[in-house]
Amino acid sequence: MPTMTYCPRCALSLTTKFDGGRDRIACPDESCGFIHFGDFSIGCAGVVIREDADAKRALLVQRGWNPFAGSWQIPGGYAEHDENISLAVEREVEEEAGIIAKVSDVIAFRHSIGGGTGGPSTNMYVIFRLNLVSGEPAYDGDEIADAGFFSLEEMESMESVQGLSRWAISKALNTPPGSGLVFDPGEVGTIRAGWQVFGLPEDR
Repeated sequence: MPTMTYCPRCALSLTTKFDGGRDRIACPDESCGFIHFGDFSIGCAGVVIREDADAKRALLVQRGWNPFAGSWQIPGGYAEHDENISLAVEREVEEEAGIIAKVSDVIAFRHSIGGGTGGPSTNMYVIFRLNLVSGEPAYDGDEIADAGFFSLEEMESMESVQGLSRWAISKALNTPPGSGLVFDPGEVGTIRAGWQVFGLPEDR
């Protein structure tokens, strides 16, 4: 991602300022106060399990666009800056695969530094377990080339199933639903508007 040159608040040429133990890109106008702390994004993905008569199957989508066109993964994407992450993952599952599902718990997260595909340099990727509500796999044939429910055994014969997705599905299948971090709408979660707090369930 290109280096910032001008202040996004007041349009002055940016310089550097020592802040928080390191030099950072900053506006020289103290009354503006802009400091650039880097490029960040928050991603989310959902493991949705369907219990069929012969096996438990997880929802996968096949990427239609690069990078990694043709590969299979759990549905997901970026949370918008003004969107609760639990709603973001439910939206992504519906948009990419036509499935209505509701968040159960957080089963994992991945933190990555370095980007490499033209996106933000640092990404937090939260993987949720969702409860299937309704729908059959549907896809747009463009961004998503295919979608369906597959068992771990069936995935063994599929090409290009993303390793992180397969790992997350195994975690979901081998742990009790609701045993991960769950949304707690209690006092802490209402301290500030827009907060969503997830913590370990107390009855486990």
